[in-house]
Amino acid sequence: MSGIAEHTVADAPAANLLVVSDLHLGGALRPPLGFAALRQLATLDRELRRFLDYHAAHRRDDRPWTLVFNGDTVDFMHMDLRPDQRGQRLGLETEEHLYGLAYDEERARWKLETVCRYHRRVLRALCRFVESGNRCVFVVGNHDVELGFEQVRHDLVEHIVRHSSAPDVVRSRITFTDWFYYEQGRAYVEHGHRFDPYATFPDPLVPFDLRRPTRIAPSFSHVALRFFANRVRTLPIHDLDLWTAGDFVRWARTRAGMSLPGLFGRFIATVARYAREATADRIARWRDRARFAAARVMRLETLARRSGLPFDVLRALDALRRPAIGTSLLRLAQAFYVDRLGLVALLAAGLLVAWSWVKHTSLQLALDLAMGVLVVQLWRVLGRLRPSPDCHPSLGGVARAIVRHTGARVVVFGHTHRPTEGEVERGAARWMNPGSWEHLHRRRPHRAGETCRCGLGYALVTGPAEAPEARLMTWCRTHRRPNPNA
Repeated sequence: MSGIAEHTVADAPAANLLVVSDLHLGGALRPPLGFAALRQLATLDRELRRFLDYHAAHRRDDRPWTLVFNGDTVDFMHMDLRPDQRGQRLGLETEEHLYGLAYDEERARWKLETVCRYHRRVLRALCRFVESGNRCVFVVGNHDVELGFEQVRHDLVEHIVRHSSAPDVVRSRITFTDWFYYEQGRAYVEHGHRFDPYATFPDPLVPFDLRRPTRIAPSFSHVALRFFANRVRTLPIHDLDLWTAGDFVRWARTRAGMSLPGLFGRFIATVARYAREATADRIARWRDRARFAAARVMRLETLARRSGLPFDVLRALDALRRPAIGTSLLRLAQAFYVDRLGLVALLAAGLLVAWSWVKHTSLQLALDLAMGVLVVQLWRVLGRLRPSPDCHPSLGGVARAIVRHTGARVVVFGHTHRPTEGEVERGAARWMNPGSWEHLHRRRPHRAGETCRCGLGYALVTGPAEAPEARLMTWCRTHRRPNPNA
């Protein structure tokens, strides 16, 4: 987890803060790589360049900017291209020819090189932005957890500075943080996947495989993307956390492109694979629990020194995380309604026994009613215990706890792709989520004079630490500046 130039606390608290989340650079690099995907890459590339150039030229109160990329900046998960067999330097495993590249450091470096080749204009604009006196911080999310590898960080910095005439200056102004970015008493910025049981890792503080430190630990979203979603090309991989069971059924019946038994079998195989990997990781952590516990304490102590937050506060923040669905087989069963299927089977068996053994009709009806009431109550209990696939409604409560522990007056999340702005503790602080730029290609530019519907959100934090001003802003692609109607 050690990385080049890693910081969790601001080096320049006088700077104004820009927070952009969930860019998903390279997310469209999936076969077949046609015109639509290339247009999507080019559109995002163009608007992000304009955003960077505008803010490099326009400061607030003559203060420099600290630009925080709040996780999922580079999309190592959705990026599904593979090296050319004739010129590759990676020795692909047999499984990788079928399911795409494994999630390890060496393959992440190849993916990053490819993404940077398609988004080199963004890197050039980011270099200009930093050269003009601003700073850049990368907060690691779940789609770019590979930025926790030191060599991958080094590669990203080098891809940026190759466009600079003062590379050492640019290097000194680009930093990384594995967890959060914090300005004392002012702002706390975290991606937020720790609170999503379907996207988090066995331990988000150390999200790497203990048996193979160059690979990341299993998360359900990583396994599901690689072995299911990236293989079923008709599945819309965006915003699946908002889908209901009915949405999946309708998609499977009309657009899946394969039979329902085949689709169901592939999904069951994916869940079984995740269960095996999560169980193996859990056993490895249990066997080496003393060393693992010591490493966690050392990690928290390092973060405490860098952030200026007390060790006890770091432990309290760490305790806010949600356990992954692979924490236990019971939790995994709850995540996919297996417990409810078992309850239905138990009810059916109970009814069968009651009608077979009990001869009096009135007693049969009484038993049926009692079992029905019991099943309804258990159904409700299981519903409350089920890990929620949508963590967004809980983020307000998490922000309240973060404010209480850190004293930050502004809390910014990402991950859920939903622009949100709200108050914490009766106006004592604010929390927000700027949303995602990944969906830019879905929206057509509006005409001048029309209400801005670009949806390219970002958080703006200005003013002193004791009284910061925070706003959720929108970048307007029509006017090429912040939304004039905001």
